[in-house]
Amino acid sequence: MIHPPEPDPATAPDVVDELYLWQLDALVSWLRCGRRGVIEAVTGSGKTDVAIAAAADALRRGRFVLVLVPSRVLMEQWCSRLTRALPGARIGRLGDAGRDRPELCDVLVATRHSAAAHRPRPPGGREGLLIADECHGLGGRVLRRAMLPQYRERLGLTATLERADDGVTDLLIPYFGGVCHRYGFDAAIRHGVCAPPRVAFVGVPLSLAERAEYTATEHRLVTARTHLRAIPHMPLEPFGDFLAAVAHLAEGDAGADGRAARDYLDAFAKRREIVAETSGKYELLGSLATAIADADGALIFTETVRAANHAINRLDPHVSIDLMTGSTPRHRRREILDRLRARDLDAVAAPRVLDEGIDVPDANLGVVMSASRTRRQMIQRMGRILRRKQPGVAARFLIMFAADTQEDPAHRADRDGFLDEIERISTSTRVFAADELEPLAAFLRAPGPTEVPDPERLEAHADALAALRELDPASLLAEPDAPDGLDRLVAGVGVETMYALAAYTRAALAEPVRNAVVARLDTRLAGFSATEGPFLGLALTNLPRIERPKPVAPRLSTGQAPLEIVQVERVWRTRCTGCGAMSDGVQFRWQVLDQRVDCVCE
Repeated sequence: MIHPPEPDPATAPDVVDELYLWQLDALVSWLRCGRRGVIEAVTGSGKTDVAIAAAADALRRGRFVLVLVPSRVLMEQWCSRLTRALPGARIGRLGDAGRDRPELCDVLVATRHSAAAHRPRPPGGREGLLIADECHGLGGRVLRRAMLPQYRERLGLTATLERADDGVTDLLIPYFGGVCHRYGFDAAIRHGVCAPPRVAFVGVPLSLAERAEYTATEHRLVTARTHLRAIPHMPLEPFGDFLAAVAHLAEGDAGADGRAARDYLDAFAKRREIVAETSGKYELLGSLATAIADADGALIFTETVRAANHAINRLDPHVSIDLMTGSTPRHRRREILDRLRARDLDAVAAPRVLDEGIDVPDANLGVVMSASRTRRQMIQRMGRILRRKQPGVAARFLIMFAADTQEDPAHRADRDGFLDEIERISTSTRVFAADELEPLAAFLRAPGPTEVPDPERLEAHADALAALRELDPASLLAEPDAPDGLDRLVAGVGVETMYALAAYTRAALAEPVRNAVVARLDTRLAGFSATEGPFLGLALTNLPRIERPKPVAPRLSTGQAPLEIVQVERVWRTRCTGCGAMSDGVQFRWQVLDQRVDCVCE
């Protein structure tokens, strides 16, 4: 359904005027890369506002805007944000029940699967801007079809541009050009965009049975790891690179290396399961009921649905808590999050569903039952708690770990990035034993900073904005090709910065001045090669060579299998999914396996 928003000054935020300085800098970096690139910024820092500013400017320039989102929930959130931010624009939907066509809207918000299936192109030969939220997810076999070449302007958003396969180097970088801007927790906390956390690590012992199972699993890991580390060109450090290389071999190698990789990953997953679901963690969780009830919203992060259910059962008698999983209906999710926002709920427990793609209400206590699997998951979880806080309110993490296992902060081998990152940005960290409940409670009760810095906005460009306002429009019109004050400003701060101040803020500029700035950037980008833009470097993993590739079933460029079995007029046939040619009909489905299809596909 097309949504033609009604202008409503009471509800439509002045998004562009409210840009943080880092957001304007990110847009400047994107312009320098020819309006292509990925903005890599931590959760909670405001990536969506950056994209909306780019979309608003694209509409002013007559471009069509396609927004790709990973889920129906996010499609709903994006449509709501765009409706408020772009009064008068026609916002369409593709996915779920939406079947809007590009020619009937100005901005089309589509799920990645729907965009891959329908491939919505800019209508009427217009230029277009493609915005991909959580763009790291586009590297799969089918979803890559959503990266349409008809959109010359491309903006990807992600917390970290990482995948376990070759999708970043083979697909995402060639399409988007590269990472044009990064914004991490260090800078976000320093600038007042995010809050610094206090972190309590609490260790629990494994039971005798759990320890025996853990030791046996460790033996399997050591055996597989010994084989893997002897493979030529195998990256051994950091651990994330080693794990990516192991996943690469497990996926593609049919020989001994692939078997060792699969054995390693199976044992690795089993070891995580043992420490994630140890009974000691749930006993500790019950002791934390008072701290959870006293928090200004708490999130319980687990790895599995079963673990989340155990957490609910342990806490339910003491606090108001609800469960959210991937199968929770949308209306129910909305109800749970609204109750948490209104503080009718003390806490929400969830297995990974809170990690990505959901607008979670502000909370100031995160309880991590098991350390995250990936750096991206870690950044997503941290961002849920580290949103900007009021003075005196502390952002707090309580991270449980099984003592004397790979989860233990004292165990430095095989650390996956979560502990290093959160230790580095925290204001205070402390390790507690499971029976140190009073000192733990005192640590969690400590208030946050009494002074919270205001995020930098456009004050750093106040002089340039003032100079733009003071330019004489008559001089620009009289001698458009002669050197003037605008040329001096461009030489001083760069044409991309001047354009950003003119296009992404509501500065009161005379129309000739604004048009002159736009013309300067158009001249700069004429003939610009986006692949040669000043993109940032990527820390890519050097993957080992696959000695014995797994046989791969043939597929078409669309990702479909080349043949499919269909029933036509009460008989079974094999049909080519490329040209549609079919085999002779047979009475029983199993008989089609012996039939031949004479197709004309090249």
